[in-house]
Amino acid sequence: MKLSGLQVVDFSQFMPGPTLTSVLADHGARVIKVEPPAGDPTRHDPESPEDFYAACNRGKQSLCLDLKRPEGLQVALSLAARADVLVESFRPGVAERLGLGYEALRALNPRLVYCSLSAFGQTGPLRELAGHDSVVQALGGTLPRERDGTPVTGGAPVSALLGSLTGLAAVLMALLRVRDSGIGDYLDIAMHDCLLNARPYAIRHALTSNGASHRDELAMLSAYRCADGEWLCLGGREPRFCQQLLTPLGRADLIPAAQGPGGQAQQELRDFLASTFASDTRQHWLAWLEARQVSAAPVLDLPHALRHPQSEARQMLTEDAQGALHYAGALKFRNEPARPDLRSARLGEHNDVLLAELGFDEHARAALYRSGAVVGTN
Repeated sequence: MKLSGLQVVDFSQFMPGPTLTSVLADHGARVIKVEPPAGDPTRHDPESPEDFYAACNRGKQSLCLDLKRPEGLQVALSLAARADVLVESFRPGVAERLGLGYEALRALNPRLVYCSLSAFGQTGPLRELAGHDSVVQALGGTLPRERDGTPVTGGAPVSALLGSLTGLAAVLMALLRVRDSGIGDYLDIAMHDCLLNARPYAIRHALTSNGASHRDELAMLSAYRCADGEWLCLGGREPRFCQQLLTPLGRADLIPAAQGPGGQAQQELRDFLASTFASDTRQHWLAWLEARQVSAAPVLDLPHALRHPQSEARQMLTEDAQGALHYAGALKFRNEPARPDLRSARLGEHNDVLLAELGFDEHARAALYRSGAVVGTN
């Protein structure tokens, strides 16, 4: 595998950091997840603990340490001294207080790529603000809104995933630098930064429009309810899409409006499209739109999206030995595809194996368990 031989120590929790390291694991890296005595909080998620933890932590080894105990810290330092990559998601300053900050670890391991992944980064007035995706989206100007302006939460964790993928790219770039120079790096990845960076096209508009950071709703990029109660969404406002939709419907006069500014200026167009699509079923309209090469798609929930022929053709699901389905991953390599280990480890499952590799014999391991520095069954 392309990342075989790469050793990653993962102190991160919840979604962003673990998602980053799970991609590395899918492609051959050895990822050691260091968990606190109670485990990653996602092990205890009230809605779906097994699903949440397993989705972000498959294929990793679990070591359960109490980092506040000196003996636990020494084990962590021994791991970091041998690692290629370290990922952490502590609040800013916590790693330093524990004795696991970048400067301390760089002295042990100059080649270490150290990635701090947090909501708002290591600097700025919000550096210590705890926050998950909804808070970051709210501050980042991307929380969806109803037409009346009411914010909507509960959608895809966009900032968390952008943080994961940006962090992944940064880690891989830093590893290339290590290959050439022998010197690691410190990566300060903020979900909030990643969210702002994801919309470069909107920044100039936002800075020149009295602070407004959103465009008015565009009729050719909107969703419409059909006669059977199902929804479809239009997906293009280029001239050809406008012509191919409106000319056959006898409303070529609306093409200029379709290509113009959104909001109230497109109200007549929006009303026309709403009444048109409400006149027949979604299946009818999708076939009609496809025949005219107009960009459109059904609005699906996640179960139907996963079972859609496009998702099946892209092999977005994979099956384990027990027949359970798992997300396969989005990275498609022709010559060396991912070979994910779909199993997630029990808390502290690999304590003894990892401690033995670090040079702790049976008596030393027993002492670590007795002290509470290592948690689990010995």
